[in-house]
Amino acid sequence: MASRLLARLDAQIAAAGSPVAAACLRARKATYLARQGREAEAAAIVASIREAFGKAPNAEVTAWVSLVESLIQFYGNPGPMAMDRLRRADALSRAINHPELVALCAAWLAHMEFNSNQMPQMVRHAAQALQLAHPTHHATLARVSLVVADALHFAGRLDLARVWYAAVRDHALAEGDDAMISAMLHNIATFRASSVQLADAFGDSQTEQAAQALMEAESTKNFDFGIGTASLTTYVPLIRAQLLTVQGMYAEALTLFDNNLGRASEQGMARMQLTLFAGKALCNLRLGRVEPARRDISSALGSESTDCDIDDRATMHALVSRVMRELGDSKAAAAHREMAETHLGVHTAAQHDLLQQLLLNLPTQPAAIAVSGVLRPGAP
Repeated sequence: MASRLLARLDAQIAAAGSPVAAACLRARKATYLARQGREAEAAAIVASIREAFGKAPNAEVTAWVSLVESLIQFYGNPGPMAMDRLRRADALSRAINHPELVALCAAWLAHMEFNSNQMPQMVRHAAQALQLAHPTHHATLARVSLVVADALHFAGRLDLARVWYAAVRDHALAEGDDAMISAMLHNIATFRASSVQLADAFGDSQTEQAAQALMEAESTKNFDFGIGTASLTTYVPLIRAQLLTVQGMYAEALTLFDNNLGRASEQGMARMQLTLFAGKALCNLRLGRVEPARRDISSALGSESTDCDIDDRATMHALVSRVMRELGDSKAAAAHREMAETHLGVHTAAQHDLLQQLLLNLPTQPAAIAVSGVLRPGAP
C-alpha cells in the first residue's frame, strides 16, 4: 500500500522553492520513516541534511532534524537520548516561534511523557498542543489525540477515549498518515490485552474479551503488513501469546513466547517482560514443564523494576502466585498474592488520579476537524 503522505511530501520536496524548505520537508519525511521502523532511511536523510547545512546552519532546519533524531532514537532504542533531542527541538522551535513545530513538539513531549509515566507533564503538554495547533495541523492533532485517547483508555474509560480515537483516525486520514492508524491500532490492542490479562490474573475469567482482543490484534498485524511497517514486529505476536494464555491455549501461546520474547527488549518492550515471562511460566506449567516454569518465574521477578507499570507488576505477581500455588508453595503464593493486591490498589488509585487530571485540564472531546479547508465536528 503506497503512502499518500510520502507521495505528497515527495511532490512538495521536488517543488520546494528553497533549500531550507526542501530540507524541512525531507525532515518531515524522515519522521514518517522513523515511525515506520525504517530508522536507517531516516538517519540517511538526517546525515544528508546535516552535510548540506554544516557550514551555514539554519535554526528551522536544525529544529526539524532534532525532532527526527529524537524519533529515530525513540523507535529504535528508547531511552533518555530521545527526550533530550526532543527537548532541543522544542527549545529551537520556541526560539524561532515556529507556529506548527511548537505544537508538534508539545504533542510528542506528551507522547513520550505518557510512555514514561510522567502524567502531570503529559497533561500539561497535551493541553499546550491542543491549544496551539491549528485545525489543519493534522500531524499534531492526530498525535495529541492519540495521547489523550490512550490516557483515557489507561484510566479505564474507553467510553471517553472513543471520540479521541475517532479524531486520530480522521486527522490521520486527512494527512494520509497510515503509520498513525497503525499506532492507534497497536495501542488499542495493547491496552485491551493488558486489561484482559490483569483481570484474568486476579481470577476474573476474560475468555470472551480475549477473543475480541485477539481479533483486534490480528487486524493490527494485517494492517501493518499492508503498509510495510517494520517497527514493533514483536508486539502483536506477544499480545497474541498473552491472550491465548488467557484462553487456555498454552501450547500455541508458548510457541509465540519462545519465538518473540528474546527480541522484546530490542523494540522497547523491556518494561513488559515481567508479565510476558509470568505468562510463559503459566504456559510451561500447564504443559507439565515444571523446571522451565520455575526459570520463567525467576526471569519475571528479575525483570521487575521501578520503571515497570504498576498494573504490569500487579499482573505479574498475581500470575506468579497462581504458579507457586500449583507448585505447592502456599507460602510464596500468599506473599505474591499480597504484593499483587497492593500493586492493584496503587494502580486503581493512579487511574482515578489520572482521570481527574484529564477531566480538569483537557476538553472532553476534540475540536472541529478541518478537512480540505472545511470545519466539521469531531466524529463521535
